[in-house]
Amino acid sequence: MKPIGQIQYFRSPVDNQLHPCAVCATDTSDAPKPLLLQVNPGGLKDLAADVALAEEIAAIAARHGISCVVLRPTGRGPGSVYQNYGEVDVMEAIEHVAAHYPIDRDRISITGSSMGGAAVWYLISHYPDLFAGAAPFCGYCDYRLWEKPGGMTFHLNPWEEPSWQSRSAAFLVENLEHTPVWMIHGAWDRSIGGGVSVEHSRQMARLMQAQGFSYTYTEVPRLGHNSNLPEVWDQLIPWLLEQKKRRNPDHVTLATYNLRHNRSYWTTIDQLEHYGTRGMVDAGFPDQHRLVVRTDNIRTFSLKLDPARNPLSIVIDGQDLGTVPVGPGETGRAQTFRRTDGRWTAGVPNLSQEKHHSASGPIGDLFFDGLILVPGTTGTEEETFFTSWVARHAQTYYRSRNGGVHRGGIMGENFINLPIINDVDLAPDILANHNLLLYGTPASNAVLARFAADLPLDFSATATQLGDRRYTASRTAVFAIFPHPANPERYIAVHGGIVPDAISWGSHLDMHLLPDYLVYAEGELLDWGFWGNDWLQSSTLDPSV
Repeated sequence: MKPIGQIQYFRSPVDNQLHPCAVCATDTSDAPKPLLLQVNPGGLKDLAADVALAEEIAAIAARHGISCVVLRPTGRGPGSVYQNYGEVDVMEAIEHVAAHYPIDRDRISITGSSMGGAAVWYLISHYPDLFAGAAPFCGYCDYRLWEKPGGMTFHLNPWEEPSWQSRSAAFLVENLEHTPVWMIHGAWDRSIGGGVSVEHSRQMARLMQAQGFSYTYTEVPRLGHNSNLPEVWDQLIPWLLEQKKRRNPDHVTLATYNLRHNRSYWTTIDQLEHYGTRGMVDAGFPDQHRLVVRTDNIRTFSLKLDPARNPLSIVIDGQDLGTVPVGPGETGRAQTFRRTDGRWTAGVPNLSQEKHHSASGPIGDLFFDGLILVPGTTGTEEETFFTSWVARHAQTYYRSRNGGVHRGGIMGENFINLPIINDVDLAPDILANHNLLLYGTPASNAVLARFAADLPLDFSATATQLGDRRYTASRTAVFAIFPHPANPERYIAVHGGIVPDAISWGSHLDMHLLPDYLVYAEGELLDWGFWGNDWLQSSTLDPSV
């Protein structure tokens, strides 16, 4: 009997709205089943097609005598690449299915093609301890491989490159050590229209081979951009469902560009030394009671190991820390290590006032929790006009381009409605528990006026002060992110300028791709960069500054 799928809905705590996903189980037995995610592009465009695709995959599994549940998340829209709010959708859909079906969490696998293949590469490299196996079809994974005469199909302003690096699996290949990958690509696929050059998969095969990781690469002769390969699917689906995650490996390498994606197995990166560049922790056990750790661009990291390894001797970057207790213990905490003046020490530092996992920037990190656009209405009529207009434009522009995460002529449409609430209309609980993007200055935005003393930002008639930098251009505007003064787990971002229309020149900035701050005056870029761990010290990556 053919498995029958259905559209199900779950309520997201991000926006308190119901969101759909397609689900199909091979059977109704109570035995824990593997879960297979399918993340092709087009989610929400045709829910009936989403169900049909889930049913097709479940039917292949059933034909091979394998029980499973197939999940087709929508990613909040057809062009999200399952990133930011799109990846939140994936994680919430997994939890929804796990609450209603007996799921074996050690056997969660994922597949997708084209943009869905890109989503597979992104998700397995950013959540390295989640997926037991992965199969990207003709997926892109390196922004550098799109260069064409006249420019790249990935637009690449200087301040956007750190974000593209952070999203590219080719820069995070070490995270794939414990995730077997079967990649499939047509030999004649090129970046024509919606096509993806086969070099993306060829390069990942070379990188994984160099690391000694488990992978299979199938390059199909005389095939362009096409994943409709029944003979491959018939082998691939059973292979994915047979994979099982190893939960306590003796070696973990974790690489990241930000603190949003900072965990793998028993290793957590709590802080980087410098933001906008890659950080890495490599940790392994030469024997049962000795751990050797190597780091790069790391200030603080944590380990949560099996207490059976105690007493444990730890060496970090050649420094012997002697015997250090690890494991959850009675407090349930991991052991944390911080480098100060070049020396590592063990302890549990208070990071609530510093950069940490849920509050570290960059501006794209706004789009994981509930974000509200807040135009200022307490200034002049002209100021109110521009703050309201720019906020409305940001709402529609974000929806049509997914904050800039797209390539070439593919604009990355999503179906996310960023709410707009005027500054004077924000209820206290909304103000304290959401990320806020404030348009205006303290003189024109009541919320910004309330928190102005807590932010390293000052607008005057003649200059703008941001952190330790002063800008005197007559139309200076700032787009910057800060920790929320009333909630250390949320953000306040500000887009404001010293004259009413200054922010209008920044209306076409792609918000997902912005650093911690960007300063401009009309068409001239003045500065951009990332805050230090104290949210005060600025470290620009702009070589012209």
